[in-house]
Amino acid sequence: MPDPMMNQIPDELQKAKMFHSHLGPYLVVGLKMGQEVVRRWGGKPFSMTIEVFTGPHPPLSCVVDGLQLSTPCTVGNGQIRIREGGRVAIRARRDEQQLEYSLKPGIWERIRAAEGTDRLEALALELWDLEPIELLNESGS
Repeated sequence: MPDPMMNQIPDELQKAKMFHSHLGPYLVVGLKMGQEVVRRWGGKPFSMTIEVFTGPHPPLSCVVDGLQLSTPCTVGNGQIRIREGGRVAIRARRDEQQLEYSLKPGIWERIRAAEGTDRLEALALELWDLEPIELLNESGS
């Protein structure tokens, strides 16, 4: 049976939802983080590595799938490494350069408040519409 919500979801998010099996805020955050890394450095395969500090367990680890879909880095090609940490943060490295992205505290609180409710997909769509500066803290060299 077709999902009626799929018609309201942008194509990029439809593909992410199909890959990941659902659309949630952490998937969107991973997509946005990855898009920012690629915007800054381009998408050349094997040109960068990303450390993800979510740990290996959902829901935080859903960030990893977003990164795999929005960058040339994957767990399988060894360019994404999942670290313990229990936080929504990444560190991307290319040559001597480094970028770090983390979730803004107000966003973290919105996601945590929606966990366990039927609002996760709606919140994911809201986060998708935010500018990166509204969603992410950035630091780097």
